[in-house]
Amino acid sequence: MRKNVSLARLIESNKENLHNNQMFIDLIEEKVHRKQVEMQERHLTTTNDN
Repeated sequence: MRKNVSLARLIESNKENLHNNQMFIDLIEEKVHRKQVEMQERHLTTTNDN
């Protein structure tokens, strides 16, 4: 029974880690998207200046 408990704990811990990893990935994707928009806007303003 003890093995089952530690296995259940490992599974739960892995689920939490996966969830945290996904939140981290979402955060990075959001930052990348913001940066892309920023670069695009900068490009547009630079293009308009010419």
